[in-house]
Amino acid sequence: MFIKVIRLIERWSNGEKNYYLHEVSLNTNHIAFLSENVEIKSILMEGKLNIDLNKKADFTDIKLSSGKEITVIGSASVIESKIINSGKKILRG
Repeated sequence: MFIKVIRLIERWSNGEKNYYLHEVSLNTNHIAFLSENVEIKSILMEGKLNIDLNKKADFTDIKLSSGKEITVIGSASVIESKIINSGKKILRG
């Protein structure tokens, strides 16, 4: 099953770190673990994140079975809820 998340991408440009948002679909079968990213939360609270986000936004690192790690917007519990709900099937009568 797949879930849609908003990924935070870091890029260096002209000696500055810039952040971008990108919607991605993740295969839930390839997620190894989730962990809260307090570093990005701190950058947001300090006003150093160059995107317009609510200061209450949370960030989660998702480690994939391939070894790659991505950072997404949302708390670990919200992401976990999306994973659990992605397995539910709608029965039509």
